[in-house]
Amino acid sequence: TNHNSVSKFFIFTSWKRIHLRRYPNFKNINKSSVMMMASSSKAHAPSSSSSSSSSSSKLSAEKSLIRKNIKKALKTLDHDDAFTKLGANASFRLAQTQAFQSATTIALYVASERLREVPTRDAIANALALGKRVYLPRVVGDFAAGTATMRMLEVTRMDEIEAADETSTMKLEEPSTTLSDGITPRPDVEDEDAPPLHLVVCPGVAFDRSGGRLGRGGGFYDAFLCRMAKHAKHAPPRTLGLCFDVQVVDEVPRGEHDIVVNEVVTESTHYLST
Repeated sequence: TNHNSVSKFFIFTSWKRIHLRRYPNFKNINKSSVMMMASSSKAHAPSSSSSSSSSSSKLSAEKSLIRKNIKKALKTLDHDDAFTKLGANASFRLAQTQAFQSATTIALYVASERLREVPTRDAIANALALGKRVYLPRVVGDFAAGTATMRMLEVTRMDEIEAADETSTMKLEEPSTTLSDGITPRPDVEDEDAPPLHLVVCPGVAFDRSGGRLGRGGGFYDAFLCRMAKHAKHAPPRTLGLCFDVQVVDEVPRGEHDIVVNEVVTESTHYLST
């Protein structure tokens, strides 16, 4: 109690001394008025939670704007010949990277033409032909219940990729969940006995030259790579973003959970961030 009294007296005298220099009429102000003003000032100060909320809203708005601009930019590739040619160039550059060539286990993705992603079927077929173990993403769980998550399942043949389910939320081509017998679960890269994953090729809406990545807002790759980084048995895989030149921006706005890739490959350039 004595300590609190001393603290309050110190606050009062210090505050009064400062304000007498600025405002002479404050000479007769009493102690209770000072403490009321201090409490009022504290009550009206912006809270850390409101500041955090404001920062989050700003980050979300910046990401939305980039997604909108990239969507417009990708429309310039709508001509089938141009899209196919640029996609083939990007796939070729991917195959020439040290990361791709040295990896014996690799996670790729089945590109969506609807989303104007760099075509990857040739890269998948090439990896299989080279004897690499290939994993492809499949989203499982309930979106409405918030339990949806991305798994990386192994494929050994191209016909193990199922056609897109137009009634699903994602509408993407994905590997089947079971082997050809329809019973045995398809091997998952996160299984206890799975080999170490060497490379993850990530799609994205936009990338920057430092490896910043902007996804579509689901957070699936961020969550997956976070799990892989915490793997008890294996080192984290190398990460590579695959996109078109028009998807490379000066800077991708990043939140605390947004991953940064080690490399970015386009139809004309190969950026190494780390």
